[in-house]
Amino acid sequence: MIAWIFRFIKNAKRTDVCKTSEITFSEFDHAEKTAIKLIQRETFEGERDEKLPPLKPFLDEFGILRARTKLSFLEDTENFKFPIILPNDHPVVHLMIVRKHEELLHAGVSIVKNHLREKFWILKARKLIKQIIQKCTRCKRFSAKKTEVVPSSLPKDRVCDSKIFQIVGVDLAGPLHLKDKRKGWVVLFTCAVFRVVHFELITSLSTAAFLQSLRRFISRRGRPSIIYSDNRTNFVGTNSALSSIDWDVVTSKANIQKIKWKFNPPSAAWWGGFWERMIQMLKQILRKVLGRASLYYEELNTVLCECEHVINSRPLTYVSEDVNDLSPLTPAMFLQEIETSDVTDIDCLDHQEINKRIRHVQAIREQLKKRFRIEYLGQLREQTQRHRKSRPLTVGDVVVLESNLKNRTLWSLARITELIPGKDGHVRVARVRTETGELVRPVQRLYNL
Repeated sequence: MIAWIFRFIKNAKRTDVCKTSEITFSEFDHAEKTAIKLIQRETFEGERDEKLPPLKPFLDEFGILRARTKLSFLEDTENFKFPIILPNDHPVVHLMIVRKHEELLHAGVSIVKNHLREKFWILKARKLIKQIIQKCTRCKRFSAKKTEVVPSSLPKDRVCDSKIFQIVGVDLAGPLHLKDKRKGWVVLFTCAVFRVVHFELITSLSTAAFLQSLRRFISRRGRPSIIYSDNRTNFVGTNSALSSIDWDVVTSKANIQKIKWKFNPPSAAWWGGFWERMIQMLKQILRKVLGRASLYYEELNTVLCECEHVINSRPLTYVSEDVNDLSPLTPAMFLQEIETSDVTDIDCLDHQEINKRIRHVQAIREQLKKRFRIEYLGQLREQTQRHRKSRPLTVGDVVVLESNLKNRTLWSLARITELIPGKDGHVRVARVRTETGELVRPVQRLYNL
């Protein structure tokens, strides 16, 4: 623009034909030197400016401040031997760095600085270039880190005193290939408190097939009051089907309550860690036992029952090597009746002995619950993970939304419309708006720009 202004001034003074061609190199060079002198005049107080003594500045033949270097005898360009001094707080210098950063295909700090050093000596250049590159949206899209949050406490449902399978988590594992060319999936029900598991085998991912497995589970283990799950379509469909029932009529005719279904946020698999760990254990057992073998439905169902027994027999607490210590707690202790060897079948005929046995079993159950609270729940208080502190999200922030696509360039941009805090006040879920609509995502899937 300065070059065109000089062209206009010259044409205004000419008496002959005006010059109308494109800007030449000499005109551009003259305009650039003029802009540099304007920048230096606005920022520095000549050669004796208090910011410049270490650079030993001097004025060249065009009146531009340059820095003396040890390269005076080098056969190179004048700009490289005596670079032009520029300030670090002028907007034109900021634009110059942005332009060079884009010309060098969004290169890093060192590369941008070295290329600018070919001609200019910018005060505190590295710090300034780093600040400008950090504001580059395109670079930020590839370098931004996911949002971290403070680890949350376990919900009340997972540490309360409840019955076996009163609060459960449900998920699917598979597919498994059956001998008759069909596919099978394992429905896993796990108690959120006592960590007991129950497996059901289904041959379809439909809502109807899952409802049948839920019916079998309730018939054998009892009716849960709360179910945790992810957002699979068969789980959502089951919840919608159960919600469509007129529960006022049901509760008036039967002594049952509506099952409360709690869904995790989409794409937040770690929210269901307590059932994902059980699925991992099941897969490890099946890989070692089955290998590449295919079984019939009945055979596979039997294998799952044996896997269920093995997983429910795992120790929940520390296994001591001292024979005098108590045996470690296992989920099976809470699932099955307490076995006692001091009462025989004949003693059961005596009513008084029966009452004694009931009191004995009740005392053992109380001791078992007390041990579970002290030995198992007490371990859950320990937190050793260290989390990186990240800038808190605010409504209106533009973020990169992580997806299943490996190529980060294909991840979409979104704007935060709502932050959903937890009971402890920390935000772990946010509602975002993308070009296709609104989504609910955990904050660990959001990369703040």
